[in-house]
Amino acid sequence: MDSKIIPLQNIDEFKASILIEERVAILIFTAEWCQPSLNLVTLMKKELDQQRKRLNQQTGVINIFVVDHEKEGCYQIVKQFAPTTLPYVYLFEKGKYIAQFGGLDVFAMNKLIKKALESSRAL
Repeated sequence: MDSKIIPLQNIDEFKASILIEERVAILIFTAEWCQPSLNLVTLMKKELDQQRKRLNQQTGVINIFVVDHEKEGCYQIVKQFAPTTLPYVYLFEKGKYIAQFGGLDVFAMNKLIKKALESSRAL
């Protein structure tokens, strides 16, 4: 099964999807007007799925949760993390964030995906 891109609408969905999860998850802060953000979401999913396939899917599914920085319902999530740039990416394991990077940085993205897959394998 491939990763899913799941938009979060509010803090309750964030808590239920990421903080309570017993697995690895990726959170990306985006905005509709920010093309690099939209590109990163697509690129990250594609790369994550390709690397999982190379590993013969020996890892759990890692979903990508997206927060639109400007959506009214997402204000509490944005306030909690206060991303300094868009896109901004966090990696979570068992509800705790373990890595992050900002901007459309392919090297940092690949490093985060590698860490996500390693963490997912260990669970």
